[in-house]
This record gives sequence, C-alpha cells and structure tokens, in this order.
Amino acid sequence: MSQPNHPVTVRVMEKDYRIVCPPDEQGMLLRTAEYLNDEMATIRKTSKVLSTERIAVLAALNITRQLLEGRALELPEDLDNGELATRIDRLLEAMERDPA
Repeated sequence: MSQPNHPVTVRVMEKDYRIVCPPDEQGMLLRTAEYLNDEMATIRKTSKVLSTERIAVLAALNITRQLLEGRALELPEDLDNGELATRIDRLLEAMERDPA
C-alpha cells in the first residue's frame, strides 16, 4: 500500500507554497524548489525585472533551455529526463488539486 500524499511547504522568492507530494518525492521537491529559487534570485539580481511573474517566466525559460541543450542540472545522477518529467507532471497535478 502506498503512503498518502502530504503537503510540503517550499519557499520561492520569499513566498511559501504548499504542495501535496508523495513522501518519497519530498526531497526532490525541496531540491527543485531550491534550484528554482536560486535561478529566480539570480535573475532578480542581474536585471531590472521587478515582477515576480516575469522573473518566474524568465527562470522557466532558462531552465527549459538548459534541459533542451542537455546541460546538467544539479539533480541526482540516477534521475533520467523521463523520470524527471513524470515527477514534474505529478507535482503539477497535485498543485492543481490543492492550490495553496
């Protein structure tokens, strides 16, 4: 029997988000949120962009470009792109079911 999903709080750009996540994926969620936060903080420091939404879109574009170019993100070595995509899809579905 699988364990029930639990809400996990992640902090991105000084704002907390509660995301429902399977227990075995909580570590990945926290590392992913930290990576996103770092990317967004870099954009905030190096540009005149003020809107958090615009910073988020630029960060998403940068991260997506890195993935498409095959750059290594600081994720576990044993995680392949298919598994990463599946985990991201599950997290997005959980966010849609339980928006914070």
